[in-house]
Amino acid sequence: MIKKVTVTGHIALDFIFDIPSHPEKDHSIFIKNKEKYFGGGAANIASGIAKLGCRSELIAAVDENFDGSAYYAHLKNLGVELSVKEFKGEIAQAYIFNDEEHKQITYFYWGVSEKMKNIKPAVRDTVHIAPSHPEFACNMAEKAKFLAFEPGQDIPRYTKEQLSFIMDNANILFCNIFELRQMEGILGMDRKEIARRMDVIVTEGKDGSTFYSRGDRKRIPSVKVADNADPTGAGDSYKAAFWAGLMHGMDMETSCKLGSVASSMVVREKGAQIGMPNWDGLVGLYNAHFGETKKI
Repeated sequence: MIKKVTVTGHIALDFIFDIPSHPEKDHSIFIKNKEKYFGGGAANIASGIAKLGCRSELIAAVDENFDGSAYYAHLKNLGVELSVKEFKGEIAQAYIFNDEEHKQITYFYWGVSEKMKNIKPAVRDTVHIAPSHPEFACNMAEKAKFLAFEPGQDIPRYTKEQLSFIMDNANILFCNIFELRQMEGILGMDRKEIARRMDVIVTEGKDGSTFYSRGDRKRIPSVKVADNADPTGAGDSYKAAFWAGLMHGMDMETSCKLGSVASSMVVREKGAQIGMPNWDGLVGLYNAHFGETKKI
């Protein structure tokens, strides 16, 4: 059974803006509201795992003042094990624009995350590579005994050779449907071929997700949400709950369903790390939607 998940990638601040609609090119729109939250894909996953009562480690680049920041205190209070390296510069920042139809556009400023390539990783048992610097991701892939890979919005930064190298070392691939199509084009292989090489989990928003394993394809339904406040962090909460499910002894299909439940909770609150329940709360919601959980 997995004892700890090491998550690598961004620690960031999320600036979330509410706007009436997304303007056309060369046009503008007014901002109704703006707020700042803790974010970054890797930090969202690591904090979610910790909230669900499991061990997580976070490897990331941070600014020189991070250890005195509210974000540092937040992660330490959750029990996330921090293996961060300080660099001169600003912490990564995401500028997230949500319109009234819950359509979202994000602009991401890397800041000190650009320096991740200078971090030399050590061997880890179970690693989740969230969106991160491609050079660091390749180095980390060599050190992981069991590897999950999530290229995310950073796919355009990877060369074909870098993607191929990590995929050759990966046991699980996490992506959404748009990212999967991008990877099919870059790698020159279709999803069936990818799924023959590793387990693949494809998230599809309100349409749920699909889990490919050993040639089998299983649909994971979404959990309907009446009040969707903010989609930020929905995918990260899915992955956190997936890992927590495995760490609590659930099988992969059940763990995907736990991810679906977690996503439905996080989108009800604004901010990527706000709506995640504790483990008992997550299981209770799972039981209400899918029936009793079963351990392997």
